[in-house]
This record gives sequence, C-alpha cells and structure tokens, in this order.
Amino acid sequence: MILLTGASGFVGGHIAERLVAEGQRVRCLVRTSSETGRLESLAADGDGPGVELVLGDLNDAGSLARALDGVDAVVHSAALVTDWATVEEIRAANVEGTRALVTAAVRARVRRFVQISTTDVYGYPGGRLVSEEYVPSGFANWYSQTKREAEAVLLDATDGTPTELVILRPATIYGPRAPDIVGEIAKGLRQRYLPLIGGGNVNAGLIYVENLADAVLAAMSDPRAAGQAFNVVDGLDVTWRQFIFDLARGVGAPPPLLRLRYRVAWKLGVGFEEGYRAVRKRTGLSAPPLLSRAAVQVMGRPQDFSNQKLRSTLGWEPRVGYADGLAATLAWLSEDYFG
Repeated sequence: MILLTGASGFVGGHIAERLVAEGQRVRCLVRTSSETGRLESLAADGDGPGVELVLGDLNDAGSLARALDGVDAVVHSAALVTDWATVEEIRAANVEGTRALVTAAVRARVRRFVQISTTDVYGYPGGRLVSEEYVPSGFANWYSQTKREAEAVLLDATDGTPTELVILRPATIYGPRAPDIVGEIAKGLRQRYLPLIGGGNVNAGLIYVENLADAVLAAMSDPRAAGQAFNVVDGLDVTWRQFIFDLARGVGAPPPLLRLRYRVAWKLGVGFEEGYRAVRKRTGLSAPPLLSRAAVQVMGRPQDFSNQKLRSTLGWEPRVGYADGLAATLAWLSEDYFG
C-alpha cells in the first residue's frame, strides 16, 4: 500500500494515475475541500486495486495514523507552491505538515518515504549543470526556504530509523493539467500581460510530468535510491523564450511584447509579493500577483541542473520528449483549460 499526499493537485494527480496503471494499491490523503472527481474515477474505472480516498489533514495526527495504517511507502507530493502567501501559511504547509507526516510515518514503520522537493532548494545559482552536491547560501524566497527546511526535517526525522528517505528535486514541471505554470503563462499570453524576463534566453529546466512520475516509481522501489537525493530534469536545451514562444503559437497568441531586465523584474516582483501578502492578510485575496520573487528567479536565472545521478544510479531516462510533451500540453490547453 502506498500513501500519496497532494493527489488532487497537478503533480500528485499524475503520480496517482501512474501508480494505478502499474497495478499499485494507492491510498490518497485528501481534505474535505479537495476536488476528487478524477481520483474517484480512478477508483471506479481501474482494472487493478485502484485508489482509496481517506479524508484527513497533515496537521491532524489522528487522520495521519489512520491513513498510514498498513502502508509500505509514502509519496509526499503535497505542498503550498507559492512565495506570496503569508510566511506562516507557507511554513505551516511545507515544513510543519512535512514534519507531522514523516513523524507519523516513522512511528508506523513505513519502509520508504519519497519526498517531492524542488531544485528551488539550491537558491537559483545559475551556472551549468548544478548537481545534488551544490550547497546553497543565503535566502532566495519563502517557498525555496521552506522546502529547504522541509528536507532538513526529513533527514533528521529518518536518521537512524528503518524508514528509507528518497528526495526528488524536479525543476520546472510542465504537462497537461498544470495551471500554475502552463496555464498562467498561456493566460498571460492571451491577455498580453506576460513579460519576458531578461530576454528569456536562459534554460527553463523543463521536466515533463510523466517523466517525473517515472522517477517516482524508481525512487519508491529501487534499493539503490535509499538515502539519496536526485535532481529530476529532462536535460533539454530549451530556453524560456523558446518554451513561451511555442506555447504562444500553440494557443494562437502573439509572443510577449513586454521585456523586463532582470533587476527591474526583481524589484517589481518583491513589491508585488509584499503588497499582495499584506492584502491577503486583510482580505483573503486568492488571485496571484503578476510577478513574485520566485517567478522572477525561476524565469530569469538558468535552471540548468544535472540529471546524471538519476540516470546512472536508477537507470532513469526521459521517456517523453519535448515535442510530444508540448503537444500533449497544448491539447490540454485547447480542450480543457480554454475549451
């Protein structure tokens, strides 16, 4: 039995589908507010064991104990992927939620814990082929900071226990049902407000979501993965300019007209982020700002990470190439997102 968190989201949903397709027994921890229609269809239509939905919350110890009963492995995909919510909200989800889950998993003697982290933990160093050995320095943004803290919590909690920890660090995840990356870019292109930061001539660090799901399967089952961290990136030489222009052509929109130098975009991102965070505290605002610190860093700094360790240790290869991944993404945009 595999416990999956974040299954109602973009990444977790694809992981759930892939696990079910592989005949795995999957239990999904979902909140009462989660949209579970797709997961329920998996439970109803699957030929294999399918999925089991368990209502609960990462901050509810009782629901975690129930969800972990009889579980062999955990795939922790749930996270608050933002840097403009309040700091308390980001830390509660990404650090304290992870702490509660791994503590309960160790207590339940779960064999393996797979954490979906992010290359953002490196702090956007730029350069060429950043490996897992890179040691970040300094503060980048609150999302990056809390994901870094979550990794430290996991390492501490599993040290000296039977629970084997595997950390996966994907870069820019794209594919169908990706509203926060692909959807927002496509919307910005159609409405003509999307800026191109620094000319867009830096590596976008793309990882197609199904290729990430392949890495999750390997991380969950391969004994060589135990105790390791892996960058998960397709290794493409695709810049943000190319990716955004390809999306623009696919959705019938003109390429971005607005160009922002990195320093200008950074200052605007900090201002938007702090302003939106203050308004959110007062009003509960949910719409994202036009720019944030993390968005500027991801799209303005090279996301060029080495996947050599993942290839050589686990034998992983990106199964879906850029052309096919882009075609599937554009089909989703046309048929579902804008359809």
